[in-house]
Parts: sequence; structure tokens; C-alpha cells
Amino acid sequence: MKPYPEYRDSGVAWLGPVPAHWEVRRNGRLFAQRVETGFAELPILEVSLKTGVRVRDMDNLKRKQVMSDRDKYKRAAEGDIAYNMMRMWQGAVGVAPVDGLVSPAYVVARPFEDTDSRYFSYLFRTSAYMAEVDGYSRGIVKDRNRLYWEDFKRMPSCVPPPDEQRRIADHLDAHGRFVQRFIRNRRRLIEVLNEQKQAIIDRLVTRGLDPSVRLKPSGIAWLEIPAEWEVNRLRNVAELVVSNVDKHTHDGEIPVRLCNYVDVYKNRRITGDLPFMAATASPDEVRRFRLHRGDVVVTKDSEIWTDIAVPALVDYEAEDFVCGYHLAILRPFERMRSAYLLHVLQAKSVVVQFHVEAQGVTRFGLSHSAIKNVIVPYPTPAEQDAIVAAIEEQTRDIDCAIRRTLREIELIREYRTRLISEVVTGKIDVREATEAAAAEPRMKPKRAANIHFRRAVFAAEIVHRLHGEPTFGHVKFEKLIFLCEKRCGVDTGSTYNRHAAGPYDSRALRSIDSQLRKQQWFEAQKGDNGYRYVPLDKVGSHREYFNRYFGNVVTRFDEVIDTFRTLNTQRCEIVATLYAAWDDLLTQHANVTDDEVVRQVLHNWHPTKQSIDETRWRRALGWMKAKGLVPEGRTRPCP
Repeated sequence: MKPYPEYRDSGVAWLGPVPAHWEVRRNGRLFAQRVETGFAELPILEVSLKTGVRVRDMDNLKRKQVMSDRDKYKRAAEGDIAYNMMRMWQGAVGVAPVDGLVSPAYVVARPFEDTDSRYFSYLFRTSAYMAEVDGYSRGIVKDRNRLYWEDFKRMPSCVPPPDEQRRIADHLDAHGRFVQRFIRNRRRLIEVLNEQKQAIIDRLVTRGLDPSVRLKPSGIAWLEIPAEWEVNRLRNVAELVVSNVDKHTHDGEIPVRLCNYVDVYKNRRITGDLPFMAATASPDEVRRFRLHRGDVVVTKDSEIWTDIAVPALVDYEAEDFVCGYHLAILRPFERMRSAYLLHVLQAKSVVVQFHVEAQGVTRFGLSHSAIKNVIVPYPTPAEQDAIVAAIEEQTRDIDCAIRRTLREIELIREYRTRLISEVVTGKIDVREATEAAAAEPRMKPKRAANIHFRRAVFAAEIVHRLHGEPTFGHVKFEKLIFLCEKRCGVDTGSTYNRHAAGPYDSRALRSIDSQLRKQQWFEAQKGDNGYRYVPLDKVGSHREYFNRYFGNVVTRFDEVIDTFRTLNTQRCEIVATLYAAWDDLLTQHANVTDDEVVRQVLHNWHPTKQSIDETRWRRALGWMKAKGLVPEGRTRPCP
């Protein structure tokens, strides 16, 4: 790609020279304000700093919101520009993908006939334009500044001819899809690498360096340890200190630097290079909660129970460096090595103990006694040092690959940001690059159904077929959704985890239950024997959508339903787990043995899988092969 052949001065300082055939106009000549209310039936839209405007998933919000007075919300028509007045300077702007509602505090701009909203959405999110927005915004302090419509319409923008606007937007859309695929594939690679690293840690901290060592029960059903090792509770190997230092300022406090939840959650090692939060604490709190090199800090509570007990090793200390709220400090005693304790707290056999003890409804937390009573493998200090050295040696290449992959993601994001800026301001000419695409007739794509609705339709057909069966309940339902998806090659947007009842996606199941009830198809009702699905007024009306979306996979869908119709929940769980583990292995290499699949289930999945006898797993594998339930290794690994 090259510059345009001829430029002229734009007369705008931040814009500089523009292609000679481009214009510079104020936004009031490109857009008109839309203020329309009274459309309560439309979906709610949100304006994100990262993704622009999108339909809000009301079913899966971490914190449920009650949308009152929807009649007062503004209508944004498909193709309108919507922006957050207080966050436009940070890039909270985008194109409405469908007709929907935005907050009354947002601005909706309707494009004129020769204005392509997609092009201007890219322009408005460039760093140069966002800096200009800051100058046009008004408020008492910078963080509370607002860009009102009257000021937005005075702002100048560079304006290519209408056809060129479209071709630029098409080029950047296509490049964006490529970048998304690239990042998605790199993230999958990181998931696989982290799984490999986790397997190394699990093996070494529970089995030691000798793979042939004689094992003994540890006192935990799913954990065996070398015969010469001990087990001990955390209370006996480390001192527990729970911090209550928050980010708020109180009288009589002194300035400190705070190691907070995010520092621990995102880093396995706390060093002085991290941007610690400035806060205050009393002299007594500084004395009690000052962090020392060799401490291990863990997250004590979180909105998501799987984010509890995430550990980080402190490799830094200073007089003003203290531990923040929501965290607990584990200060190892003499015979417990800090680095070994860090790895032990990452082992699945230990993590599951924390998760079992977590209490809460909307926020989950660990009591002091729950932390202190967790059981950990406890070899001699010399063996601990050897295990830490072995983990570092065996994971060094994996860590390098992860860092390199993260850097690739960072670089391609930087490249895309620069490309957008140079293309929309005319520094690069992409007309030749889009010429072939522009020659083809442009058809408006048919709008796809919302992924949550499609998922509910797919699930509703399973319920419709099986809700009368005595073996059909919540857990079996989830297993059949998984198996039907995988066998039919359908992606419903679910992310299956290796929970005790895994493969399992609790958030997706809640969304499905909500949609089934909302559409008046079925309602999940909890009784003495678990959940049952009760037909509602519009039962069966999902079939029209099912045939439209999934008519091409009905044969395979029928096979799965018929195969599992009368099987009990545990048998369905066994098969689904084997299928997922087998599929994960096939993504790594083509020839997978039964031993590898069983080993994957028993040692790399949830420890409770070990409560099922190994012979049952092996018999189930033979049954699956006889039934043709063999995965193809094309799906995303279960995290």
C-alpha cells in the first residue's frame, strides 16, 4: 500500500495533509441527532471501549441490572452512530448493529445519505481524534467531561467520497476479521501451552521426580503421594495473615503502595516493576500487612468462584509496600519453601479444596479456617528445592512460547491500530487493495440470529425430545447439549470447563433456562429429585427455528438423542468426559491410545473423576467406539 498521489493541507492541526480529492466537514453536515423514545420492546445496546456498540447479553451479566423506564431510553436505528458522552474521548463509540435502545445519557447520530457510519466509527476511535474530542468536551474535571451533541457537530472530520468511504470500511472490516482469527488462534495456543504447564506442575508436586516411586493415600480421595512424603494442613506450614487495607483514605493514615487483587490475579510473581496502586494505611496496618520477599499472596474472595485462591509469589519488598483487601498472605515456616508453596497452590488437587470450601451467592469467599485446613503434599526441603528446579527447567520453553505468543498478539494489535489511523486519515491508499471487492455487487448480509437465541433453540429440541424421560435432568441435559454440539459440528458459543460434573458451562445453562422460560417453551423446576423441565404455553413453537438453523444436522442429532435417551446421568457424564478428553488429545496428535484418554481424564480433569473406577472408563471407551462416537479433534480444548 502506498500514499495517495496528491495531497493538500486540511487546515486542521491534528489531521495534517489529506488526499487532494477529500473534503473536511463538520460533523453537523454528516450526521443529524436522533432523539426518539417509546420503543421499550427493542433490545438494549451497550457501547464498549473495546468492541463499539453491541447487543447486551442480559442473561449473562455478572451483576443483574433492572432496566426501568425503558420508554425513556433512546432508539438507535441500525447503522446509526452511538457514543457515550462521558467516554467518547476514550473511544466509547460505534455503529448500532441492529435497532436497539441506548441510555438517555448517550448521543445517537443518524448518518446522512452519503455518510458511511462504519468509516466514521473507525475515524472517531483513532487516538488523534479522541484527543481532539477531549478538547471539545466540557465538565468540571477531566474525568467527568462530556461531549454534547452541540459540540460534537462542530468537530471537523476528513470526508472521502462516499464510495471510497465504503471501500475503506470494507478493507478495515476484512482486516479486523483476520486479526480476530489470528488472536483467537494464538489464545487457543496459549490455552494448550498452559495446560501442558499445569500437567507438569501437577505431576511434580504430587509425585515428585521419580515416576516409578511407590505411592500411598494422602487422606484426600483423589490424591496419592510418594510413600516417603508427608501431608500437612496449611496452618502447619505457613502463617496466615488476612489484609483489610482498602483503597480509601482514612484519617491518620500514611501513603503506601498497594498490592491489590488484579496484581495477584494477573501475575504469578509480584516484582517492583508492577504499577502498584497509591493508597493510605494506618501505621499499625503497615506493620501487620507489609509484604516481604518470599510471601505467597492468594485471592481470598471473588465474584467468580474459580478465581478464588489464585496465588502469586512476592519477589519485592519496601517499607511502604502493603497487601490490599480481598487478599490473604501465606508466610511459609522454615521447612516450607516459598516457590514450592506457590506451585502446590496451583496444583488441581489443592485448588479443588479451596473451591469446595468457597461460600457465597453473588460473591464467593474463603473463611480463615477454610484456608488453614487445606491439605498440601509436604516433601523434605531438599526435595522441594529439586522439584522447583525441575518445574522451572521443564516449563522454561513453554513460558518462552507463551511470552512470544503474547508478544505476537500485542504486535498485531499495534499494527492494526496504526493501520486504521493511517487509512482513515488518508496517509495510505487502499483503493487498489479493495478494487476487486468493490467490483462485485454489494448485498446486504442477512442478519444472523442472536447466538443466545440459537443456543436456546438447539437446547429446546433436546428438552422437547426427552423431558418426559425419568433419567432426564439438569446435568444430563448439559452433557447432551455438549455431545449434540460436538457430533453435529454446531457452535453455540458455550465454553465447557473441567468441573466436577464437566464438561460443563454453568453460565450457558443459566442463559438457556432463561431463554426457554422467556420464549414460553419450557421451565426448569427444582424438586426433591433434581430439576425437571415443564412444558409451557408455546411448547413446540421452537421447531420452526430449529429446522431453519439446524435442519442440515438433524440425522446426527437424532442419533445422539436415540443413543442416550435412557442412559442415566453418570453414564452420560462418563461418555461426555471421555469424548472431550479424547478430542483434546486429537488436537495435539493424531494417534491417541485408550491409556492416554483415561490418563487425561483421571489426572488432567477434575479430581472427582477419580471416584469412578478406571475399568468403567475403559469399558465406556469400547462402547463409544462400537457406537461410532469418535471425535475428530477439531474443537476447542476444555479449559
